[in-house]
Amino acid sequence: MLKNILSLLLSKFYSKEESELVGHQAMPSTQNVALTPTTTSIDDWGAVYNGVAPTDGFACIRFTADTATCIASAQTQNVNVFTTPQVVGDILLCACPIAKGQVFTLCARQAKDIECWFTKTIGGGYKLLRTLFFKEVCYVA
Repeated sequence: MLKNILSLLLSKFYSKEESELVGHQAMPSTQNVALTPTTTSIDDWGAVYNGVAPTDGFACIRFTADTATCIASAQTQNVNVFTTPQVVGDILLCACPIAKGQVFTLCARQAKDIECWFTKTIGGGYKLLRTLFFKEVCYVA
């Protein structure tokens, strides 16, 4: 019953199309910011990039596994994402969701051809929120 009431209230303020747009805002966009790693090849475990997220998005590291015991991570204070290969030569990607202003670290061990970048989220809430609030004001008035 509560679900039906909430659905009815929400339908008064925005359409299914707008609902889809709201849910899509957290997805990665095609806007990437290239990050320069401290090294493009590493044997011992270590950080290859430390940074602060310029917007909400994903910190990414891509590399080729030098050994079957290679490992890499993308991490913040509260989230750690790891990846390991199946065999030598695997090309792997590790991405971690990050909020604007959070510090993040990209680490690797026994990896080569290391690339790092930051992918922004689609976002775009201002126009959508303005539209929703305008509809609410029109509905109340």
